[in-house]
Amino acid sequence: MVSLFSLSSRPQALFRLASAVNRSACRRKFHLTVAARQTQDDDLFSFAIPSETSVAEVSESTAALKAKSQDAATRREQQFYELVQYVTDHTGRKRTIKAGQVRQTAWLQLFQLATSSEQLEMVAELFPRWRDSGKEFRSIHAEAFIRRCEELECPTLALKVFGDHPKYGLGLNSLFAARHMLHSVYDKRPLSDSITVAALFGVYKLPPVSSDLAACSMLYIACLKDKSANARIVGEALYEELKKQVRDKPPVTAPKESVVRARYAEKPNIWLLDALKTIERIHKKAGKDWKWIRYWTGERVWRPRNTLTPIQPATTADHA
Repeated sequence: MVSLFSLSSRPQALFRLASAVNRSACRRKFHLTVAARQTQDDDLFSFAIPSETSVAEVSESTAALKAKSQDAATRREQQFYELVQYVTDHTGRKRTIKAGQVRQTAWLQLFQLATSSEQLEMVAELFPRWRDSGKEFRSIHAEAFIRRCEELECPTLALKVFGDHPKYGLGLNSLFAARHMLHSVYDKRPLSDSITVAALFGVYKLPPVSSDLAACSMLYIACLKDKSANARIVGEALYEELKKQVRDKPPVTAPKESVVRARYAEKPNIWLLDALKTIERIHKKAGKDWKWIRYWTGERVWRPRNTLTPIQPATTADHA
């Protein structure tokens, strides 16, 4: 065996030995690095590549959800036609089935079960049978029917039903329902439909359209969008009435929370503020006065006309 001393006396031999050791160490290190990197790569990408089993599970889950949705739609349609048949058999001057009676809530269920304008019109054709049975509709039925007509995009059906009370017997006996009916037609339908709704206010002895801020605003927008001379005349009268009411009434606010905004009772204020924003935008574009709208809808302390001191907020009485 060569001694260390003898190696030191031969520099070339020492260099060759050191080089051999380094090459061996480098080979071992390179082998370990490649193996470790391969392991890391496997760990890094193993979760990103779905297996055939996971893909199949996702497909089965999607198919199951689709089948469940189809089953729910089928059951809903079956319930609709069964209830239509039940109402048909148990209403009218000569009922097919004497036993049993139709409850007031059956109409609300039919409105919600209807998924198309055709189905909702089928329900409307049953209204005369209710009247012939000596029954009367309530305001909640008018409100629910108008709401469903708007949801199914068939507001003209509501116009037909409320425009022919002797046939259908469903009265527009609620200011809330009348407002909603105007809301369903003023923006997307011809002005004639909005004028028809405004005329129904008087037919059903409701307050005039011009006396209600929300209704007046919506009808005014319908006139602004129509370019006829008659629309201009009606619009000018509504504009003056609208400004007068804004001066005399405190401003309203709409809730910001989506849960609260979804409440039916909050809709009139939401419709009013949306309409005023539209009026402001149209007036700005046409060069008309719009600042009175911004002033009324802005956050401020409101005070009645001809007063110099703002109304102070009510204070809560101290409890003993």
